[in-house]
Amino acid sequence: MTLLNKKSLVLITLSLFGIGYFFNSYKESENQKFEKDALSFIKESISHRVVTENSFPSKVKFEDKDFEITYTIDWELQKGVEGLLKRFANDYSAVVILDNNNANLLAIAGIDKDSNQINFSLPFTSTHPSASLFKIITTADLLGGDKLEPHTQMNYSGRGTTLYKYQLKNTISRWTRWISFKKAFAFSNNVIFGKAAIQRTSGHSIFKKAFTFGFNRQLMYDFNLGPSRFVMPESQYELAELASGFNKETLISPVHAALLSSIVASGGFFRSPSIISGLESEKDNFSYPQISEKILDDQTVHDLEQMMSLTVTKGTARRISKGKLGKKLSKSYELGAKTGSITGGVPFGKRDWLTLYAKPKDNKDDKGISIAIMNINGKRWYYKSTFLAKRLLELYLKREESPASSTKISSKDKS
Repeated sequence: MTLLNKKSLVLITLSLFGIGYFFNSYKESENQKFEKDALSFIKESISHRVVTENSFPSKVKFEDKDFEITYTIDWELQKGVEGLLKRFANDYSAVVILDNNNANLLAIAGIDKDSNQINFSLPFTSTHPSASLFKIITTADLLGGDKLEPHTQMNYSGRGTTLYKYQLKNTISRWTRWISFKKAFAFSNNVIFGKAAIQRTSGHSIFKKAFTFGFNRQLMYDFNLGPSRFVMPESQYELAELASGFNKETLISPVHAALLSSIVASGGFFRSPSIISGLESEKDNFSYPQISEKILDDQTVHDLEQMMSLTVTKGTARRISKGKLGKKLSKSYELGAKTGSITGGVPFGKRDWLTLYAKPKDNKDDKGISIAIMNINGKRWYYKSTFLAKRLLELYLKREESPASSTKISSKDKS
């Protein structure tokens, strides 16, 4: 074979290799585009059906392929939650139950008293002032930066549930009272949190911490959930308002409210919540991405757990641990919570918030669940969030004793 023929053979081989490489790359690119488009379309379709039609579609067709949808929802638990909301209805209520081990949504439901009909839209709306739930983020910022300790003593005057400018002055009088930061958290003392923010941190620092907790960014990747909002304070008084939750500008969804407790219960890990566990067609098997990152150090997690536990035993959520049922729940679970109340938001009304985690005491590897409850009432109060929390925990305890056989949806469950 001549040198020319050898060169020609090499060139032909290289050309064929290049064509094959280009073809495979093009095919891979086409497959990636199809997966991306399919995930986007299915997300939009499911979000629309769940929110506007109150249904969980078992299949979604994209182009010429039928995708079977598997949800993270525990349908036995979901049925129980819906029953409790119908039995103990407020003007509006929303409940979210989240698995702390993986941030999977186990149950979501909303209700309005006028229709007494279950809806799935309210838990996914981000139009609700977070109130004192935001104290979890402020506490994480203050503790994580070694700006104060849980036992640090601080002073205040007047009622702890108010926040006037005169209360933020560091003056001592015969009406001045002293309280530890840990106890201020448990009893949701706005003045202490306002003063701590002004004296020990900054708006920029809290803004950064809020972002790590999921504010001002995409929270879910498999469902259309509007972002929770936290704005940068423009004055010292605004900083005090935002840090204590004493404002109507910081907005959150019930899904995000459940995540706040889940971050603490899971050891300081932020995981984006999920509602879809699988997408499968005849030839394809897709999944949505999930963010998982550790945002709190172990000491901050420990301190927050102690403060949220105190909230349940002696603070604003103490009704959960009282009575025969409360003692039974406390025996089975490590409980931690944060409450909040404020008037405003959409739909308008006085909000009664509770975010709570429950970790089984007999299994340290199981991070348990987190529950968010949001009640909205007008002129009259019906059932408090702590009352509903006890019933939901009782329901979950019974479910653990007799777990559902499957979480996979079929057309007869929801269509």
